[in-house]
Amino acid sequence: MNDVQKPVLLGGYAAKKCPVRTHNDFAPLVPRLVWEPSEEMQADLDAGRRFEEEVFAELLRLHPGSAVLVDPALRKDDAIGQTVAAMQSGAPLILGGWLPDDEAGGRTGKPDVLVKVDGGYLPADVKHHKTVDAAKKTSMRVSSLTRPAVWWDAPGLTASTHHFQDGLQLAHYMRMLQACGFRPGDDQPLGAVIGTSQLAEPGGEPALVFVWYDLSRKTRPTFSRSRGKVKRSVLESYDHEHGFRVKVAATALRITGSTADPDPLVVPIGQKECGECPYELFCAEQMGPDDASATVTRDRLDLREWQTLRRMGISTTGALAALDFDDSAFFDEYYPEVTHRSPKEARKRLRAAVRQARMACEGVDVEPIDDTPIEVPAADIEIDFDIEWDTAGRIYQWGMRVREGQDDRTARYEPVVSFETLDDAAELALAERAAAVIADLRAQAERMGRTVAVYHWHHVEVSMTRKFACMTAALDGVTLDLLTWFNSAFRVRREASIKHVAQLFGFVWAVDDPGGRLSMNKIETARGDGPDALEARQWCLRYNESDVAAQAAIRDGIREMF
Repeated sequence: MNDVQKPVLLGGYAAKKCPVRTHNDFAPLVPRLVWEPSEEMQADLDAGRRFEEEVFAELLRLHPGSAVLVDPALRKDDAIGQTVAAMQSGAPLILGGWLPDDEAGGRTGKPDVLVKVDGGYLPADVKHHKTVDAAKKTSMRVSSLTRPAVWWDAPGLTASTHHFQDGLQLAHYMRMLQACGFRPGDDQPLGAVIGTSQLAEPGGEPALVFVWYDLSRKTRPTFSRSRGKVKRSVLESYDHEHGFRVKVAATALRITGSTADPDPLVVPIGQKECGECPYELFCAEQMGPDDASATVTRDRLDLREWQTLRRMGISTTGALAALDFDDSAFFDEYYPEVTHRSPKEARKRLRAAVRQARMACEGVDVEPIDDTPIEVPAADIEIDFDIEWDTAGRIYQWGMRVREGQDDRTARYEPVVSFETLDDAAELALAERAAAVIADLRAQAERMGRTVAVYHWHHVEVSMTRKFACMTAALDGVTLDLLTWFNSAFRVRREASIKHVAQLFGFVWAVDDPGGRLSMNKIETARGDGPDALEARQWCLRYNESDVAAQAAIRDGIREMF
């Protein structure tokens, strides 16, 4: 049997990844490439694996003798056999299982956890991210690790932003359970994620939980050619996305260089995912250097919007830059293909993409939004402020860089940091020390009749610290979100992260590959007593010191530029 005749089998990630990646995975003429993740991305992957190991260990501890761990060293067929045997025996929990291939549906997959309920099993995945956000009027269905199949409604919560992507993967496993006869029935279209969010069972203490999603609930607005926009469920979206990718893969297998080859069903379009794909450079070569979707990486359009522009003859950066986004005739032709957006939103997004294309053509990295005079924030005492937190969400480092006015020669870095594992009391004590530093600076300035400003990049430095009354009081009335200010005054190419913007003004970080995900990995190393602990501690301090220094560099750079 040759490769073309083999059934197409897609894993649980395919439906939430770019369909071009599926094409490249199956096309015989596309070179097989190995993805080399950045140090930060590798740290994120390593942290995810450690979290899964910790969750599995806790589930095995809580369910001795009843939870089945499928041996990860088993070959595929043997692992499937062990998983099926465990389901047939009615095991309450199955960890690291491998479901039988669903050849008819084009599926293969390994759910992290299978939870026994009446009539069958429900899938769950372990994800190293939070699963819920605060909300006033909604609740989430959750269950404890002790009693996975007994859930309750936790009020004041909504699903996190990861919900849809996680749900697509859970839907994949649900369909596989259905194909092998172990889905409990249509009345329980549920899948769960064990993430980093901790919730308290009524009368209990906060702990990791299963957060259950109803995959049949119609919540996601999508494009409809007949109705413009229609809400679909995660399960409906998955069925569509997976089915399309099966067709993409089947077509790709037939493209062998013959004159009888079919046309591929997809072609590369630049998107955020490209930076984490092994085919990034291969697809870039296919698109060419003038492709608009590859150039416009800030204010990106979605796949449907790019596809619509291409059908209308606008594919290059130059063509997009030349577009008159106020041309009503053009918009009347464009909008019927992007009705998943409101007319106002679609026009706003198109206008932003055109402006990015124009900046690219003109070689401009940053420019004022309009002719309004720009007043750079300033104070007599300037405190640049940045926090770092670990994988449990505990703040272990409060970075403060203090200077007299705009004289950078007076700047001093004053971190409040702990390299010990934190509990509630220790984290609070650290916050109180940091708050005392700021409160003392404010008191000194007030005695001298001087102004104080605390600068931070994005809202998290304030939103994450509201749980500490001492810090809320210390920051009251003196904080300024530099990102919000910057975006109100400037347009920037590519992205408005502090890492990118500061580099536009010549700032260089004191560590390689700086990033929050890598810092979470470094703090875990720093807390140990291994040979790399000292280096990790120094890295954490240098990284945070660079973060706060970058904020001042941006303000100073803007003063010099404008």
